[in-house]
Amino acid sequence: MTQRVFLNLGEVYFGQGDLHVETLLGSCVAITFWHPVQRLGGLCHFVLPTRPHAYAAGISSGLDGRYGEEALLQLLDEVRANGTRVTDYVVKVFGGGRILGIVSERTPVGQANAQFALDILRRQKIPICAQDIAGEGYRYLRFDLNNGDVWVRHGYAGRQDLEKIVAHSATS
Repeated sequence: MTQRVFLNLGEVYFGQGDLHVETLLGSCVAITFWHPVQRLGGLCHFVLPTRPHAYAAGISSGLDGRYGEEALLQLLDEVRANGTRVTDYVVKVFGGGRILGIVSERTPVGQANAQFALDILRRQKIPICAQDIAGEGYRYLRFDLNNGDVWVRHGYAGRQDLEKIVAHSATS
């Protein structure tokens, strides 16, 4: 019987087995890593791209999964701890939606989070195989650690069923 683990904002999970890792995203972003040979993977759910400088001083050296930069470092630490290489993983990015419908002159948090995820993965030379980012509303995400599938339900009128997000080819 498949077990479920629900991640709250700022949490990171890495493991394997007959398990669904689930989370709910608004303006937050989730990045999934899946190793198809070892059948293990992880997911992070971050709130902001980086830790605000005002809070960084005097805080312990531990990584905080609420911040994209540190959440990705936690996932990469798990990749190494499991004796695997990041190049062997299928990586997908989700979230960064606009959930309140507020128009602002500043970049919306969701858009900033999504762009940060794409940029940091590119800088780390980690290819993104699929993404479902930006747009309106929230996303309910289910990551199947048995096979690496990621299912998404969009939380706005008209799309209530889970939709499987498939990897695109490098040429598309």
